[in-house]
Amino acid sequence: MQIRLQENIPLTEEEIAQMETAQKPFMRIAVITLVAGMFFIGIIAALAVEKETLDNLKYYDYIAFTAIGLLMFSFCYCIAWLADRYNKYNWKKDKLNGKNRLMSVVIGRDKTEHAEYLTFSGPFKNEKIRIEVKQEDYSRYKIGSKVIVTYLKFSKRALDIADF
Repeated sequence: MQIRLQENIPLTEEEIAQMETAQKPFMRIAVITLVAGMFFIGIIAALAVEKETLDNLKYYDYIAFTAIGLLMFSFCYCIAWLADRYNKYNWKKDKLNGKNRLMSVVIGRDKTEHAEYLTFSGPFKNEKIRIEVKQEDYSRYKIGSKVIVTYLKFSKRALDIADF
């Protein structure tokens, strides 16, 4: 079997619109998760401390606790913001460069807690291309399957997988 790779195929308007709508809710989810996490940590801390200890606290202790909470929130928000910037940067590169189409063989499968991945044989000797796929594609294609996969080069996400 001849392994072929077509690069820089322009994205359709539908694909661009679909990817842009998928990008938007990430930061909203991160902020909601951080606020809820801080709230529950505060409740657990208040319930774990004895009442006598709370009575002995002064106003500056509460200011310090608030500052520590804001610092922790800011740190976590910064990490989420950096991850969001990285994803948006990859999406911009994918939007400019288009998609790739690979006619290849599945040579590996692995599953993480985040997503399912298929590894394909690349066009060069010993080259492997690992791409995130949908769960139904992961369960359908076994090692040795000959497929045509259309994917985003920088995001490493499969748009379409078909039998060869």
